[in-house]
Amino acid sequence: MSRLFLVICFSTILGNARSQVQQYVTFRIDSVVRATMEAKQIPGMQMVVSKFGLVLKKGKYGFANLETGTAVTDSTRFSVSAMSRAFTCAGILLLMEDGKLNIDDPVTKYFDSLPVAWAGITLRRLMNNTSGMRDDWRENDSFFLANNNDSAFFAALKKEPLKIQPGEGFYYGSGPFILGMIISKVSGESYADFMQQRIFDKLGMANTCINDPGKIIPNRAAGYNLKDKQLKNGRKISDAAAGRGDMGVLTTVTDMLKWYNALQDSSLLQKSSLTLMFTPDTLNDGHAVAYGYGWFLNPYRDHALISHSGSFRTGFNSVIEMYPEDHVVIIILCNRQGAGLHFLAKDIIGLFNPDYARASQMVKDPDQDSLRTMLHKQYFIDLGFGLDTCRKMLRKLHMPYYPVTREDLAPFKNISEFNFIRYISISKPTADIFGDKIKSICLYEVKHQDGNVRYYAFLLNESNKIVYIDYEE
Repeated sequence: MSRLFLVICFSTILGNARSQVQQYVTFRIDSVVRATMEAKQIPGMQMVVSKFGLVLKKGKYGFANLETGTAVTDSTRFSVSAMSRAFTCAGILLLMEDGKLNIDDPVTKYFDSLPVAWAGITLRRLMNNTSGMRDDWRENDSFFLANNNDSAFFAALKKEPLKIQPGEGFYYGSGPFILGMIISKVSGESYADFMQQRIFDKLGMANTCINDPGKIIPNRAAGYNLKDKQLKNGRKISDAAAGRGDMGVLTTVTDMLKWYNALQDSSLLQKSSLTLMFTPDTLNDGHAVAYGYGWFLNPYRDHALISHSGSFRTGFNSVIEMYPEDHVVIIILCNRQGAGLHFLAKDIIGLFNPDYARASQMVKDPDQDSLRTMLHKQYFIDLGFGLDTCRKMLRKLHMPYYPVTREDLAPFKNISEFNFIRYISISKPTADIFGDKIKSICLYEVKHQDGNVRYYAFLLNESNKIVYIDYEE
């Protein structure tokens, strides 16, 4: 038997094995996706899973428009709402590279007649949600119908007091909306045109644009909400609101994968800019917070996770999760608000690595250290003792959360059960993004008197000190 014949046989066997593995992975992901769509009444969806730059699974499901019966295709454009923030932050970094602005510029450099309290707000603070700016998306629909231009939204923001002092904590606000205005002011172009030319066109994102409900945009999906277990059309907002810098991107998973790939090299941003984007920024007291420029940056179990999601009243939900240690990215877009796609992403990554399995789906192990559980429960309860106590503890834990009122302490109060789920020992601890070596992880189920159930991971260092608490679900 010739060596060439053996090589051909081996290659054929290896190719068949890879094909079978690929088919198995595709089948498992398809099953999870379809089960989620049925359970959550999701009309349509696109998703992609890539590992080491190779697409393991790419799928399109259901309907882009229920009234017309239009199926989702690879070209169907979904609103990604809050995931737009990362694109806007990239636009600011591009202008920084052009020498046209500095991220430490005060916002007063770009606008006149601002509130005195805004003096401490810089572009950096707007990018990392530490400006103290309120989130005007908490307003009702009438607010977003009445205000039909950026100036009106900006005027409304200026009338409201800051939630916290700039740099004192993380508060998820409307900063990227203002960044979009700054992009337009500095570049001399509209925000939509700048993003199209400098990012979307450059990366070949042919089905990506800034939303404008007044325009004819091919393949735009219709959005839906669920009310009383019935799907309803997504709620209407003004054209100006739909295209803001904090929620305006329409795209596909095909284009989002191009965006992801561009963030892995210097094809869009310089390496120094990417480092800034994916580095936890610091507060005034020096504590790091688990957010960069448009991205949540936190440990998930003992692995790094870079992520963001979006869910909006116009009827859309989206998520992107990047696991850099595993070289995996999961991107999911759908047209149903509040579909919980971040749970689906965890179910998918759990197919590849059992360490990522959702705590709610684990069988509870016997608690071998009830004293440790009691101490962790007390630590958790202490977080709800008072605002000042909670803020100090959360800053030390790097958590992207800042309680403003006593109602914000609700997750840590009125606990009826604090149940141990699992203890995970890390054999080879490595420093996480905050410099802590995670030696072990305790998973808990927390039940509240109002019936809410939440799941948390307590991350412990080599001295068994709590260094991070992750609200997983």
